[in-house]
Amino acid sequence: MEVHHPHHPTHKKKWSEYIIEFLMLFVAVTLGFFAENYREHIAEENKKKELLESVSNSFKKDLETIKTHIIFNEYRRSLCDSLDSLIQLPNDKIEQKLYYHLMTDVLHMWKYTSYNKSRIEAESKGYFSGYKEEELAGSIYKYDYFNGELDAFFQTEMNSLSTFIDNKYYKYVDPNILKMGRGLNRKGYPYKMGIEKLSPQDLKELRIQLAVKTEVIDYEKQLYDSLSFYANKSIKLIEEKE
Repeated sequence: MEVHHPHHPTHKKKWSEYIIEFLMLFVAVTLGFFAENYREHIAEENKKKELLESVSNSFKKDLETIKTHIIFNEYRRSLCDSLDSLIQLPNDKIEQKLYYHLMTDVLHMWKYTSYNKSRIEAESKGYFSGYKEEELAGSIYKYDYFNGELDAFFQTEMNSLSTFIDNKYYKYVDPNILKMGRGLNRKGYPYKMGIEKLSPQDLKELRIQLAVKTEVIDYEKQLYDSLSFYANKSIKLIEEKE
């Protein structure tokens, strides 16, 4: 005896159900896409904030270095002034130890180096390219410009100093006495009144050299003041964005 099972017809979805499922899937994918983009945006903003804070801290380090360089330049200028006054005395009234101390230390130079690693990284990522960062970008551009000017003047002064040492320095000093003063304390220079008399031409050339050096030091002071101004301005603009 055959048993007949009733057939259960398969349920066919309506078009409206397909559309609803498609819309639900589309919405889920779209929301996931926007959520991922938002997450990446937040992560990028946090990286930008951290890097800009690093830029601000680098400028603060620069300001401390600039203060030290300004003090050093004031010392260099005082050496030039002291030596210029000293060499105008009669040669037998010039203290030899002081003369050689000044003639040695007046040669000293110190190159300024900016902490610009984080600044270069931020610039490469385009963090200064938006319209909201135009003022900050302009401030940093001015800072870099004056930093370049300072570097160029240092190189010019270095070249001038090298020429002076190679061609004229040993007209003003005795190499044997100079050797006695090796070391930072200059204690090796003998105390004695009087140095070898300088010719009027040599005296004039040395005073010109000191005058030019003083002019360069004074201009470097203006450059350091400009660096300080734009470093402080950049720090303020960065902190205002936090």
